[in-house]
Amino acid sequence: MDDSTEESRGSWTLSVEPRVAVVGIGGAGCNIINDIYWTGDSGIETMAINMDRKALSELGAHRTINICRRVTRGEGAKGDPDLGRSCGKAHMDEIEEALQGYDVVFIVAGMGGGTGTGVAPVVAEICRRLNQITFAVLINPFSFETARSRVAREGLRRMRQTGCINVVVDNDMLLKAMPDATMDAAFREANQSILGFINGTTQKVKQRFIAQLDDMDEIVQESGDEEVSGLCAFEPVRIN
Repeated sequence: MDDSTEESRGSWTLSVEPRVAVVGIGGAGCNIINDIYWTGDSGIETMAINMDRKALSELGAHRTINICRRVTRGEGAKGDPDLGRSCGKAHMDEIEEALQGYDVVFIVAGMGGGTGTGVAPVVAEICRRLNQITFAVLINPFSFETARSRVAREGLRRMRQTGCINVVVDNDMLLKAMPDATMDAAFREANQSILGFINGTTQKVKQRFIAQLDDMDEIVQESGDEEVSGLCAFEPVRIN
């Protein structure tokens, strides 16, 4: 955290600039990390965590962590969240070392697969232990993906237990809001909206960080009352 002081009305006020990290986990999360990295926002540092070695090598991020590369041979979790969770726990020290020194952390992960579903709760627990303000942007699968939806529900349950602020993005809303768009176009729009949420929330946190941050819920609610309706044009999110 960078510190500076300024005199105000005869007293000293501490002004702080919080360090902010966005951590993408698994395929969906790392895709968004790549977009953030190439926007060149100097106020946000990016970190990508994945079991897929090839995918990590092809994206932009300030730091990448390839977990369980010896176990999976760099080929990913194959949709197994238990494997993802075990690999996340095996790399807890490495992940914690990478997260040291940040004040605010955004976790971005797709729910329903192996890496995002399994590793995101592990990272959230680390953030809690480090006393970091933590948001999690969690992307739900389509409801017709029955098996993935079942896995996603369990992943969301685990994320709620971590105590971080969870923002859930529902892919089903993509189909309702953009019925004529290609899936690539719809996902690009969703990614841009998530970027907007992260940037907007980061600015609000920085504005409030000068003295003391008492109520993070208020900051989130300002993005759109009970739902973060400003996150996406098609309003695919809810706060849990």
